[in-house]
Amino acid sequence: MYSVLEYEGASESVKKIYDDIFECLGNEGLVDYFKVLGNYNIIVLDVTWNALKNILVKGELPRSLKELVFVAVSNEKNCSYCTDIHTAMCKLLNVNEGDIQKVLEKATNLNPKRVKLSIEFSKKMAINPGLIVEEDHHTLLDSGLTKGQIFELMALVSLVNYSNTLAQGMMIDVDQKVVSLLNNG
Repeated sequence: MYSVLEYEGASESVKKIYDDIFECLGNEGLVDYFKVLGNYNIIVLDVTWNALKNILVKGELPRSLKELVFVAVSNEKNCSYCTDIHTAMCKLLNVNEGDIQKVLEKATNLNPKRVKLSIEFSKKMAINPGLIVEEDHHTLLDSGLTKGQIFELMALVSLVNYSNTLAQGMMIDVDQKVVSLLNNG
């Protein structure tokens, strides 16, 4: 339903955002999700990219953990586009294949415990944040996360929900380069 805007056909203002994506994520980062946004709404592209860059790419928590959280929440919410894109990103970041599979299979035996607890908290918050209680925060603190990292995790979950909603609404298929990585990785 929606078409992508490739780099070559983009305006200078869209190219500037695409260039920033390339700089932060490499060639694999400019996925169709961004290209559709670039084609129809530069403001949404800019806001979405800046949120992803500042919450997913930067921050105190390891990027590999944040990508696993993105996979777990997207998988829980049945967003196949985001699940596949972020599974591919995990592979690019050399996340252990067994850990990726455990997250996709919704296994509860993830290690280290901090990863397991972060993913459980994130899924709970994504599905029904009203069920989050003080004990959940204390559990994360006891596992070694700081309060600042917990805020980063909560912001990430909000971003995953936002991204899932956009991706599902755009009804886009997973990029062929991502499919190749998933099949060969």
